[in-house]
Amino acid sequence: MSSDSENDFSRKSEKVYDELEKLISSVNADEKELKMKMEKKNSNGTENKTQDSNGLADHENELKNMNELEDNSVAMKNENGNEEKKSDEDESKDSQNNSEDGKEELELSEMIVCDEVAGDSDEDVNKIEVEATNANDKDKYEKDTKKIKKETKEKESNKKKYDKKSDSKSKDRSRKEDSKRVDKKRSRTPSKDRSSKDSSLKKRSKTIDKEKESKKLRELDKFWQTVRDDPSDFIGWTYLLQYVDGAKNIEAAREAYDAFLDLYPYCYGYWRKYADYERKNGTKENCEKVFDRGLKAIPLSVDLWIHYMGYMKSAYPDDEDMIREQFERAVEACGIEFRSDRLWDHYIKFELECKQYSKVTEIYERLIATPTHGFLNNFECFKDYVKKYPKNKILEAVKFLELRKEVLAEIKEADAKKTHGRKIDSGSDSDDMADPMEQRTKEENLMKEKMIASRIAIHKHTAEMVALRLPYEEMIKRPYFHVKPLERSQIRNWKEYLEFEIGHGSYRRIVVLFERCLIACALYEEFWTKYVSYLESLESDDHEVKNRIEDIYIRACTVHHKNKPGINLTWALHLENNGQYDKAAQILDMLDSVSPDKKLIIQRRINLERRRNCNDRVCELYEHYISTANSSLTSILLTVKYARFVWKMLHNTDRASEILLAEVEKINNVQKSSRLLLQLIEIKMSDNPMNISAVVKLIDSILTMKSIEIEQQVIFAQRKVEFLEEFGKDILLINKATAELKRYMKTYNESEKKTEMIDTPCSGKT
Repeated sequence: MSSDSENDFSRKSEKVYDELEKLISSVNADEKELKMKMEKKNSNGTENKTQDSNGLADHENELKNMNELEDNSVAMKNENGNEEKKSDEDESKDSQNNSEDGKEELELSEMIVCDEVAGDSDEDVNKIEVEATNANDKDKYEKDTKKIKKETKEKESNKKKYDKKSDSKSKDRSRKEDSKRVDKKRSRTPSKDRSSKDSSLKKRSKTIDKEKESKKLRELDKFWQTVRDDPSDFIGWTYLLQYVDGAKNIEAAREAYDAFLDLYPYCYGYWRKYADYERKNGTKENCEKVFDRGLKAIPLSVDLWIHYMGYMKSAYPDDEDMIREQFERAVEACGIEFRSDRLWDHYIKFELECKQYSKVTEIYERLIATPTHGFLNNFECFKDYVKKYPKNKILEAVKFLELRKEVLAEIKEADAKKTHGRKIDSGSDSDDMADPMEQRTKEENLMKEKMIASRIAIHKHTAEMVALRLPYEEMIKRPYFHVKPLERSQIRNWKEYLEFEIGHGSYRRIVVLFERCLIACALYEEFWTKYVSYLESLESDDHEVKNRIEDIYIRACTVHHKNKPGINLTWALHLENNGQYDKAAQILDMLDSVSPDKKLIIQRRINLERRRNCNDRVCELYEHYISTANSSLTSILLTVKYARFVWKMLHNTDRASEILLAEVEKINNVQKSSRLLLQLIEIKMSDNPMNISAVVKLIDSILTMKSIEIEQQVIFAQRKVEFLEEFGKDILLINKATAELKRYMKTYNESEKKTEMIDTPCSGKT
């Protein structure tokens, strides 16, 4: 196919050249006729005009023919260009060169014809000018014909080169044509076959997508498994959050951020990342919810407040009142934080942009009275602000009029003194009128001086407060939260700073310092208990103080110290003191599940139920802990307490004796269960009236037990003698018990001597 197209192209190009030669010969013939007419020198001007007009018409016809030829060549070039697009890039370049050659020839011939038409169309030109133009045109024509001949020769050489290239690339064209034929066959295939193939392709794409999703889920599960195995693995959490940030799975990201921030709510940077993630991928409402949660969790974070205010200004650019309300909320939350200057600066900048100059003055007055790190710069900025703006703008109307009244009174008093002195010197009453502009400038300067002077005392007091706190502030090296332990010097500095503030500061400043301390020292239980102790020492019935104590316990026990018994036991006592028995029982139950077999927790659970008169629950707990005790000693101690509870609180001596005897039989060792037996004797002695024979019978049964040793027999025999001497009335029974004790003592002494004789030779040999 490629060779046929090339032959067609060469034939068409030869036709174009033949037509060009015919056109050129016709032009030459016209020129000769024109010269002959000029030589005749006819005087009839009308004849010349008709000849010129006829020549012009002929030339116009020739121009039309040339345009048609040009259109044919352009169409042929487009056809060749489409064929060459299907071939390689080298072939397209060659065809473009060939078409450009033909185009240049057509343009050249057209230029010649246009020149002839332009020369004949001017009727006012005389015969001499016509001859000159014709001669020039002839010269140009000769030159152009020579040029055309050269270009044709070059074209033939290029064509030969083109033929060689086309032979080497015919194979590639055939391959492409084969592929086109396959595509055509595929287009001719029935629609059912194509739909089946398309459906198979869709299924494959779906399976690929599912595989990708499953792979992502597997990777996500690996990150989750790391933090599930060890929730305290802070670095593992950071890797998980980095992964969900780039995974583009909103639900997975929310789950990860929520779980992380529940464990580490003081990480303000991740609240910021979470809010930015919701801003990009979620909704406006979710973004604001994240901000609210973060600011509630860490209200003293200046950086988080600034980021939040930047969001509010961009989200609600036209609602100045709402933004101002949020700024007030921010300043109220952390405005007295020592490093809160940047937040104040943002607030002032906002009001300046809104041109609310009187509000800016109020903000500066509050800032000057606040001891912050940049207190010196704050006062200098206030002075520059006062000097820059007119006083009627930066003050409210009432305050401005009061200040101006004071200034005018001072000016009048000063002027009166001056005029009085002049009268004495000159003896004249005349005086020049003051310049209004000078008078106004004087008023402005005096008002400025009074505004600054009235706040110097406040600034000095602020400087004194900063000087007292600056040594402690400079020692704080890590004011943010981190899981790494703090240095001992840092912990000591926080303790000393808190003691100083409690002794010298106000309630609000003390609370803010405690909250700052808890951000850096959140993992140290002692600072939480110290905070609670301070608030409880106030002995205030204020609901704000009570709510704050409850909030401290919740944050400490449910977030930072879930499994630590100390502060959780204190919280349970606090709840019980407020009558919240169920919550206290839940906390103790949680501690028992986390730290089983802790005697203190067991006793607290039992005593809580006893104090709220749940005696059945007390019995259940005693029986549960006795049956699940991890040592015999714990079991014995709990059994003694259980029997004592039943005896003293429930007044059931028989049940108490049964509890003790059951434990004695289970142990089956008198030496280990001696405390149980002594408690059993004491219960029998408490009968009213006392049954002496029952007590003696119990002691005798103990003395005849199989597992009893001689040492234990001496102890219980002595106890029997003491009981009979105190409460017995039968002397014979007392004497019998005394003789029995002597017999046990003699046996005990003999056993001791035997052990000494056995040990003595051994010691001598050594």
